[in-house]
Amino acid sequence: MQTGPRLAIDYGTACTRAVLAWPERHWQALVVDGTTEPSSAVHVAKDGTITAGAAAWRLAEDDPDGFVVAPLAEGTGTVRVRGRAVEVADLVVATLKLVVAEAERMAGVLPADVRMSVPAGWDPARRTWLRLVAHQAGLGRPQLVEAPVAALLSTQNGRSAPGRLVLVLDIGATVEASVLRDEPGGAEVLATVADPDTGGRAVDDRLAAMLLNTQDAGVGAVLRGASAGTVAVLRTGKEAVSQQPAVTVPLPAPGAAVVLSTTLIERAAEPVLRRVAELAADALKAAAVEIADLAEVYAVGATAAMPAVPRALEQQLGVPIRVATMPGAAIVLGVAEAEGAAAPAAEPAPKVPQLTVLRVLALLLPGLASVGLFGHFVFTARGATASSWGELAIAGVLALVLCLAAGPWIGVALARDAGLRGRWDGAGQMSAGLLTGDAFGVTVAALYAVAAGLYLVAPFGEPLQWALLPVLPAALLAAAVAVLIRRLSPPVIVEFPLVASLILSVGSVLFTLTVSLGGLFEWASRLGGALIGVGIALLLFRIRVLQGISAVVLGVFGFFIADPRAVGVFGVGIGLAVAVWWGQRLLALVRV
Repeated sequence: MQTGPRLAIDYGTACTRAVLAWPERHWQALVVDGTTEPSSAVHVAKDGTITAGAAAWRLAEDDPDGFVVAPLAEGTGTVRVRGRAVEVADLVVATLKLVVAEAERMAGVLPADVRMSVPAGWDPARRTWLRLVAHQAGLGRPQLVEAPVAALLSTQNGRSAPGRLVLVLDIGATVEASVLRDEPGGAEVLATVADPDTGGRAVDDRLAAMLLNTQDAGVGAVLRGASAGTVAVLRTGKEAVSQQPAVTVPLPAPGAAVVLSTTLIERAAEPVLRRVAELAADALKAAAVEIADLAEVYAVGATAAMPAVPRALEQQLGVPIRVATMPGAAIVLGVAEAEGAAAPAAEPAPKVPQLTVLRVLALLLPGLASVGLFGHFVFTARGATASSWGELAIAGVLALVLCLAAGPWIGVALARDAGLRGRWDGAGQMSAGLLTGDAFGVTVAALYAVAAGLYLVAPFGEPLQWALLPVLPAALLAAAVAVLIRRLSPPVIVEFPLVASLILSVGSVLFTLTVSLGGLFEWASRLGGALIGVGIALLLFRIRVLQGISAVVLGVFGFFIADPRAVGVFGVGIGLAVAVWWGQRLLALVRV
């Protein structure tokens, strides 16, 4: 049952439409840059900055080299802009971020239920690409609804009947003709045929060639040669003619203003509409359906609003054409209505490990040891020596170990927060928890250094160096792991070794608290050094045999070098071992 607004998005080749659909079955169009149909065009500056929306058109007037009028028309790979390759995904993300910002402004928070239209002819790879793009824009993992299915939902107006056959002509910037069978459980796409060189872009190009007295060199070629202002004027004029007989539009100097009439638009659209009829015939043939078997033929898409469309197609197909009441918005409204087509908007998070006694100890001991070592360092430090600063290093590393180990539970807490609920899927929850724990750990280490400097009346440089340098390699690698987890499906939990955490905590406390006492306490400090060596070995190797051999070697080594002068060595060693463990996790995830 829908309990909050639903965000539906139709990202198109020429423009993007989005609506918020509310449980009371009313919807509200998102207004971006003063329009409900913001352009999908973007501008890439010399420094690589990407600008979307109306600002992109303004920048294009003075800097046309960076203008990309239709990112989706360039495919799903890269496009050459200013002689360098730019990811199409980054261009699409720029536009979708404008939609996200407006949705958050209107709804107060980004809806948890997000849907997007997708061409029926897109294969799984391109659909995955679209989900990743949406994810990068902050939309989570939206449910994809096929465009012809959405169009049928918004145009059938209660005429649904089980088993009836319908032809949907999506005539927007490009054209997609689809044959569907309407069933009680939802419409099924039997066949779809698309042509990116047919549709509104082709009409715009022919119209520009006619008015600018240039040769039609292919879809997009004439428009790429025209200024951004000219392109915008011609498109606005063409859309206005759908509502009135004629409009006057200015042309760039030395041209003069010209009158765009219905007759002129129809001349430019004539060969394009012939091609639309051919695509419809191809789709019927692919579905093994005769045109006489069709119950309805619907035309949707912004170009379908042209008065010439139904007349021309009826003449060529020989059947009535029903144009949607709002042809440009038909798909996005259908996406918002798609009840049965929706799957869970977010992938569930993996189950957080149960808090056993061992896990509780592995969380408590590093924290208690960290605080205890820091207190011991502050109250017993005698001058700025490697021995005293080494104790600060161990305290900082143990604080990071604690915070990173608590990452899964931090993620759960963030996901339950009322202001953040629904913002992340399972992978995002794990990633957010790990990144937050990572930030907490580094912050605690930095605070240790600042507090030590203030208490000891010492310059901050040296305590910051000893507290942060052993921590930063592990913190950076853990952050990289968190970012990588965000892209994995299904999500995974990275759990720091519990036994190693316990051994390092106990060993560090034994060693640092007794190493300077001498006498009988010498054996306690040597035992602590041995435990630190064993803990480091468990982190360095994953194979049991290698862990056993290295534990013996490093344990004996730690036993014999247990000396006040080696506190700094132990601190740096623990920090490097923790970094190595996170580096191994990063490599393992990269290979997934």
